[in-house]
Amino acid sequence: MMEKTMNSSNPLLVSVLAVFPILCFVILIKHVKSRGKNLPPSPRKLPIIGNLHQIGDLPHKTLEAMASKLGPLMFVHFGSTRYLVVSSADAIDEITKNHDTSFSNRPPNTSLTPLKGSGLDMVYSPYGDHWKQVRKVSALHLLSKNVVYGFQSAIRDEEISDMLKTIQSSALKRSDLDLSDVFLSLVNNVVYRSFTGRRYEEVKGMSFGEWDLKFKKLMGAFCFGDLYPSFAWMDRLTGYTSNLKRIYAELDVFMEHMISESRGQQGYLDGLFHLEEEQKLEYLKDIKAIAQGIYVAAVESVALELDWIMSELIRHPEAMRKVQEEVRGIVGNKTKITSNDVDQMHYLKCVIKETTRLHPPGIIPREIAEDVKIYGYEIPAKTKVLVNAHAIQSDPKIWEKPKEFVPERFEGTKIDYMGNHKGFIPFGFGRRNCPGMSLGVALLEDSMANLLYWYDWEMPKGSKPQDLSMDETFQFVVSRKYPLRLVPVARFPVD
Repeated sequence: MMEKTMNSSNPLLVSVLAVFPILCFVILIKHVKSRGKNLPPSPRKLPIIGNLHQIGDLPHKTLEAMASKLGPLMFVHFGSTRYLVVSSADAIDEITKNHDTSFSNRPPNTSLTPLKGSGLDMVYSPYGDHWKQVRKVSALHLLSKNVVYGFQSAIRDEEISDMLKTIQSSALKRSDLDLSDVFLSLVNNVVYRSFTGRRYEEVKGMSFGEWDLKFKKLMGAFCFGDLYPSFAWMDRLTGYTSNLKRIYAELDVFMEHMISESRGQQGYLDGLFHLEEEQKLEYLKDIKAIAQGIYVAAVESVALELDWIMSELIRHPEAMRKVQEEVRGIVGNKTKITSNDVDQMHYLKCVIKETTRLHPPGIIPREIAEDVKIYGYEIPAKTKVLVNAHAIQSDPKIWEKPKEFVPERFEGTKIDYMGNHKGFIPFGFGRRNCPGMSLGVALLEDSMANLLYWYDWEMPKGSKPQDLSMDETFQFVVSRKYPLRLVPVARFPVD
């Protein structure tokens, strides 16, 4: 990808050649400073590009393969930037118990800087007083169980009901539909209403789904600022900077509209408005940063998990049969599934946990705040960290048949999403774990219970379950490479 970018623009090629000697000097200085320290092992690297040539389209799998040879802690070099890669459950246990605060920062990232609102949001901001305050407000107004199972429960019910009507239209025609798009719309609608108290609406003709496609394409593009920070200015020559500004300008319009529509409404933003009135937050600057960081992360992660849950069930008919029998046996002939019903669906919960184990959203980025020593290795402050949740959640020391879909492994256990089981971190770990896990899990459970109760699911005509592609693509998150298209078969009419 780097070679393609350089060859496509003569000015860029000239710039690269001009800065080449300086770049070599910078890397040499870094190498000299590292001598004498007991650093983690690293795969052999090439000058300038480091290990970039060894990283394929799916970094989580490439890094897992490297770690199997080099160990649970290793250094990799992406351009001139060095990362510590953490790949085992034991290493995460050590970090969480003894170095949690040191590993609680987020690294700078050029492509995500506008999303972070200059460090004022909650998802990507540095660990400190501002983050603690925002986390506390979020827990109170958006992410607590009382809120999730209070007014947000009615929001989920209404939006799931609308989703079922959309699905019913395809069921009547016995035609396949793009469930990936259906899931993205559902999660977007639920999160929007949870924020604003209002129904979702397109802003100036732009839907969030359209913006999301542009955003993920940007995440997969080559960025000098992330790989060679000293030469971030070259992103202007490649057009990356202008694309970045344009895409985030669209998000700004969306967020400003959402904020203006939220005044006086019951929703998450209402809690932020109270802080503004108390002069603890600046109106647009702080509130927009906090809202957009949580909004984008929540929609992306929950929508992709719905995709993967349904995909795994289609690929495993016995698990599909078992979970549908449970759901339908509990609900009976009622016309509405209640939260009490969902609480009793133990195998459904196992299916969701197993899917989040096999398909966590992606690689968790951190940055070390101070020098630490782990397993005898000396890790310098400011080192960027990649926690490979995929490798950790398929650690053969912790999981039997780690690469297989076996929901039964969670039956009869007390494993939850709060980090009480070593090797299970689908929502992150430590004090910087995902604050929206209660909201996400509730939406996954309620959505799947309805999808499995009201419909049977078939592959498009001429295809079999074993034909369903499980290929992945890695951009902002690890999602399905191809949209999930299935045919819904209604058990009875949906009002």
